Amino acid sequence: MTASRARRGRFEKVGLVAKTGSEEALRLAVALERALRRRGLEVVLEASTATALGQPDGEPVSRIARLSDLTLVLGGDGTLLSVARHAPASRPVLGINVGVLGFLAGLRREEALSRLDEVLAGGFREDRRRWLDILVPEGPNRGRHRALNDAVLNKEALARISTFAISLDGQPVARFRADGIIVSTPTGSTAYNLSAGGPILHPALPAIVITPICPHTLTQRPLVVPSATVIGLTVMDRDRKDGVYLTLDGQEGFPIGREWSVEVRPGPSTVTLLRPPESDHFDKLAEKLNWGI
Repeated sequence: MTASRARRGRFEKVGLVAKTGSEEALRLAVALERALRRRGLEVVLEASTATALGQPDGEPVSRIARLSDLTLVLGGDGTLLSVARHAPASRPVLGINVGVLGFLAGLRREEALSRLDEVLAGGFREDRRRWLDILVPEGPNRGRHRALNDAVLNKEALARISTFAISLDGQPVARFRADGIIVSTPTGSTAYNLSAGGPILHPALPAIVITPICPHTLTQRPLVVPSATVIGLTVMDRDRKDGVYLTLDGQEGFPIGREWSVEVRPGPSTVTLLRPPESDHFDKLAEKLNWGI
């Protein structure tokens, strides 16, 4: 399916993913499945959603967006991230917030059924978000990984800090001790990055932010670099027995060996999130962050 096909509203196969720990999300999934089938559309359920609804067949969360013309995700930002970071740019994803904040969601749960025809007719705009491509050079998890929000290196032991080195396009720029490092897209700048004191980036900015987590040197501040920058992250602790973990979007994680250099660069494509035509980024920020306007 091409982007123009999405705009013409020709969604023939719709994926459905619900946060299975939420009864409200599951109830909404049942209502949406019925509404979609009444409109003559094929519905593809994600595997855990299908199990929770008592249905036998479901597709892995990593494949659901590839198998659907449109994927509806019912839950919070975590549920949406688990789907969106695997989605091709040509297969849009619409989040319906049944969580707490819902920065990435396009609709509130009470709007899901009333605006369904508008969504299916192609009335929502496409918001394309760049993801990160993370190369792990060694170990059982070596290879390339994706993150839409952030890639985080942080300590395994609670009472220890680590030494990290950062390079930009092969040029060493910093070495410091800290609890960890966050490399965030503009999409993820309102997530862990914001909690760690990093800046909020507009999602249209071609940039990446590198934010130390509780650095031992207080002058080590967040860095905003062009999105084309190749970022090298190295754990420099030669003598410590415990390790450092690489975590992707707060959902997938595995240990990183000492002196491995993890490479982070922009992904070659984008993820397409759907937004209502009236949606405004700063209105959403003001609402979610209680800016008082």
